[in-house]
Amino acid sequence: MFDKSGPSYWSRRTDDELLSMQLTTDDPESVENLSTDHPPDDDAIVEMAYNVTGRKKGKVQCAFCQYPNHFRGVVMRFRSGERRLVGRNCAEDHYGVAFEALTKDFDEARTRVDYVERQRLAVAQNVDLLGLLRAMKSDPAVKAFADTKARLKTFVGGALWDRLVRAADKDEMITGMLRPELRDGKLMIYGIGPDTATLRGADLIRSGPTVFQRLDEIELELASVLRVLRGTEVGTRDIRSSLVRMVDLLKQVEAERVRMRSADSFFESNNLAHVAGWIQNNSQRSITVDVLPYRLIDEYTQAECGPPQDYRVPGKALVAAMRDAVVLQRMVIRRAS
Repeated sequence: MFDKSGPSYWSRRTDDELLSMQLTTDDPESVENLSTDHPPDDDAIVEMAYNVTGRKKGKVQCAFCQYPNHFRGVVMRFRSGERRLVGRNCAEDHYGVAFEALTKDFDEARTRVDYVERQRLAVAQNVDLLGLLRAMKSDPAVKAFADTKARLKTFVGGALWDRLVRAADKDEMITGMLRPELRDGKLMIYGIGPDTATLRGADLIRSGPTVFQRLDEIELELASVLRVLRGTEVGTRDIRSSLVRMVDLLKQVEAERVRMRSADSFFESNNLAHVAGWIQNNSQRSITVDVLPYRLIDEYTQAECGPPQDYRVPGKALVAAMRDAVVLQRMVIRRAS
């Protein structure tokens, strides 16, 4: 039935040719030159896939079994130009290995089209992703985050700081809480309770690379991904791999933005009360919490440690642009399967 070109018909099409073709339909009965007669003994290709699941009209009539038995199937085009709607199982039963070769060629073409569309979308944005990443990396907030961590380390003190870092790394609870009371507009401390709580804003304290270092690593990886996606004649597997890497890099950027928000959450009043109580429980120091802004104060040295001023987390435009480059909803939806 099938000539030698059948199983390689789709693999011989260029990307531009594939993108210009309709490979799926949700209205298979509307295709031209359609016949419900039994398929002829003639050369053919798998031209389109259909999926009518959920439609009111119901299943599609198969040219082989002559009954409306299939929600999913394919449109076969014969050398004569006539078309038939067939269920895949029925066609496999009739044609065997030859039909499997045709559907494999067609299915690989459909997969190729989906990934080429996503590849072109990812690099067609009128946005410089690397430029946005570099802007995030050089934003003053990145340095302010690092400086805040350094100031907090100095305030807490070396040995005690190491213990606090271990607690943050292991998500351990800390014990101790100041008992504050607002008197005449001032926050007064009248004791330390045994309360145990999880450390909020622990990302500010945790060990590991700085935000700047992580963004530097992400930049190198993103540059590598974009080089692949901007290439010509890129293999489907390489496109798929690069898009997966792009999604992972987006998650990494978002993770750094979440980490930077910890500079605010650490200095919330209730958390500072726990931190101050923990420091007093584990040292000979007297630590209080003051307001406007909430900050730690060493009553003996009058040293202070508070949140960064005029602080905002950068990278919002970068995240939006990366989402536009990889989000699946931007693909042409191919309902057939």
